[in-house]
Amino acid sequence: MNSKELWAKRRELANKVNELITDNKDEALRVEGQLREIDDEISRVTAEEEEARNAAVQKAQRLHTIGADLFGDRAVFDGIQPGFKATMPIKDAVSGLPTPQIYRRDLPSPVAPPTGFLATLAHGTAEGDEHYFTTPVLDNKAAGWVDGQKPESSLAWGEDTAHLEVIAHWIPIKRQTANRYSELESIVANSLMMGLDLKADEYALRGNNQNGIVGVCNKPGILKHKKVEGKNLKDTFASMKRKVRVATGIAPNYVALSPYTLEELSQSKDQVGRYLFPDIGNGGNIAGLTCVEDVNMTVESTETALVYYNYAASFDIADTAEVTVGLVDKQFIENAYTLLAELTAALRVDMPAGFCYCPDLGIAAEDDSMASISVTASK
Repeated sequence: MNSKELWAKRRELANKVNELITDNKDEALRVEGQLREIDDEISRVTAEEEEARNAAVQKAQRLHTIGADLFGDRAVFDGIQPGFKATMPIKDAVSGLPTPQIYRRDLPSPVAPPTGFLATLAHGTAEGDEHYFTTPVLDNKAAGWVDGQKPESSLAWGEDTAHLEVIAHWIPIKRQTANRYSELESIVANSLMMGLDLKADEYALRGNNQNGIVGVCNKPGILKHKKVEGKNLKDTFASMKRKVRVATGIAPNYVALSPYTLEELSQSKDQVGRYLFPDIGNGGNIAGLTCVEDVNMTVESTETALVYYNYAASFDIADTAEVTVGLVDKQFIENAYTLLAELTAALRVDMPAGFCYCPDLGIAAEDDSMASISVTASK
């Protein structure tokens, strides 16, 4: 019997003991002995069931790594050849779809870092270019009234299209590497997929393809903010937060900042030398907003900021990330293969006023090395 059946049997015996306790003490003692035996059996069966559940979870976790998803079971892996193709599962499935499976991505070091702004957005699926209505902005004319025509407010619905765009890159690998499971897993996780995520993040923020992805910083209808001289960064973020709250009725919950801006905040001190924001950083909090570290918030040595409500946009995937092996140019005679990763996605910005962008925080990156990193990421 399983634990559920044993517990039902125990309840039956316990009720029987209660009935016999006054009329037939000897029989009651005998049934109590059966109760002790069934308690021991419940403990044993419960432990076995728990062990079986843990074993099943561990097996599922072993199976669902990036390597297992792409290349199958390590035990039967015998290399990959040109023409090989595999698709990654969709990340962050949209709600309303069938119950998502849990995937563990246990990878060799270094593990890919968080991809910043894009990781905070909702993720969905797309069948093609998406035509949609944007959240209306209320033109509020409410006022006191005594007589005559009452004030009339209005809702201005907008229309927009989220165009699909292919994001892809490839790297050469030695042919011998194609036979080595761990090397392939590491390359895919730490180079191909991380590079794809970083580029997708850049597009979601600063894309400017009118036939593809237009990033939120370039999206018509978002709110803009100019830093007021004399106000500190926290004051600036609070003002941006207020703008989104007033325009949409929704309180924003994130602020995207560059590593350098976060460093500036972490080093800010009061007049007696105490740190103002000792716990600031990626995932820290300022002005009631969660900080998101993103290198794309530095633009040509200028520091910017984006305050936003993370469900005001969604990154919808039409073709999931796909890894393909092939040959390019002279690779055949050079004993090398090509490893290609690509995905097709669209960015929907349903609530443009859910974003407030400050194009200049009044601080500059410290040195040319920081600027060169951000310029590279913004092209």
